Amino acid sequence: MTDLLRAWPADRMAFRREAILLEDGRAFGEAMDGWQADDFAALDDPAHQHAYLERPRGHSKTGDLGTEAVVELVLGRPGAQLFCAAADQDQGALLLQDVVGKFERSPLLKPLVRVTRTEVIVPATGSRLRVMASDAPSAYGLRPDWIAVDELAEWRRRELWDSLWTATGKRPGCRMLCISTPGWDKAGIAWEVRQIAEREEDWYFASRGQCASWISAARVAQQERTLPRHVFDRLIMGRWVEGAGAFLTNVEVDQVFAGAGGGHIERAAIGLDLGLARDAAVMAELVRLDSGVVAVTALITYTPRPGVRVDLRVVEEEVAEWAQARRVPVVLDPWQAVLMAQRLRAAGVEVVEYAFTAGSRQKLFGTLLELIRTGRLRAQPHEALRRELLGLEVQETGTGWRVDHQVGRHDDHVMAVALAASVVATAPPAVRVRLWGGGLADDPEACLCAPMSGADPDCPQHGGR
Repeated sequence: MTDLLRAWPADRMAFRREAILLEDGRAFGEAMDGWQADDFAALDDPAHQHAYLERPRGHSKTGDLGTEAVVELVLGRPGAQLFCAAADQDQGALLLQDVVGKFERSPLLKPLVRVTRTEVIVPATGSRLRVMASDAPSAYGLRPDWIAVDELAEWRRRELWDSLWTATGKRPGCRMLCISTPGWDKAGIAWEVRQIAEREEDWYFASRGQCASWISAARVAQQERTLPRHVFDRLIMGRWVEGAGAFLTNVEVDQVFAGAGGGHIERAAIGLDLGLARDAAVMAELVRLDSGVVAVTALITYTPRPGVRVDLRVVEEEVAEWAQARRVPVVLDPWQAVLMAQRLRAAGVEVVEYAFTAGSRQKLFGTLLELIRTGRLRAQPHEALRRELLGLEVQETGTGWRVDHQVGRHDDHVMAVALAASVVATAPPAVRVRLWGGGLADDPEACLCAPMSGADPDCPQHGGR
């Protein structure tokens, strides 16, 4: 082992391939893609003092940053002061965990280090790695030998970057390594540093698209179906995008209103979005057919008038009557309707509470997007729903992306449909009755196509009226 440690400083790539062990026990060299080897080789090239690596989601950014930190701790000069800066404390913890794990898994490397809450120390040489977050106080006063910056495009403040970058001149040969997904804010620090890396001769710059061998084409296709276009382009394909864009195209929305056709119902639910004064309250009934289509079979709107609010008692009574008659659950936001939910349950109605967080909102709209992209969400023509679907925008945020309506517009019908779809699209079959045209029925002779848009000409009960 001692001989290996003596030999590896002259061959850092051999160290990466042989000494770094992955979580599944394989040596890193057995799993390393060619593009990763190219980036590591560039980091070893003395012509490159600094580097900016841009990669899509899932392309081993934190992992490769952790590997390079291990290389610098073990093979770098004695007494080196190393710093890793992450987007936030959680990301910093993941980075530290990656570095510690690579030492812990290797019988050769484990005895070399001592680990604290925020540092990894090599006692024999005095070298140490400290992990910090971009939302921490500035780092003026540091004297670094090596700095790594993780997910620079997600940094909301630039103070830490400025203090770290200006500190690179304090010690000869100090190196800066940035690794990040592409961003969306060209007024932000990531685009500024990216331009520096492309322009300056002592920087290595590499921007890669989707290229990881461990990410399947099927996975990429699923992400394309379930993510807004510019979010998919940025996170999955590795492209810079604008900060906001339309959630749906005209073609995608047109497809929704092509009619559901017939079939047997496997699942049904009611989505309820409550407005009071400025927004309408909307009840949406959706069913899932054995064909896989999710059909909007009813949309009932309770619109406030100037000076007159929506009467939520009327809404509650009609929702209860509708749900009881059809024996279907009601999906609602508990923040909007906690007392209504209690009373509906007391009346024997099944209530599904959908609590809104950043993550659950993404999931809700991700489900809706997949239904629309795959042509499975269908409805009879409905101008308000169409207008709202076309008015949705997706905005990049520090935690991912958020869908919302444009300023001055509404999304009441969309939210009611999405809430019902969250149950209908994923729950196992519960009923099997016949659907004609667009109405949910308790038996093949009944029809409820009228609440959506009037009689369906294909319905055997109402057609031709």
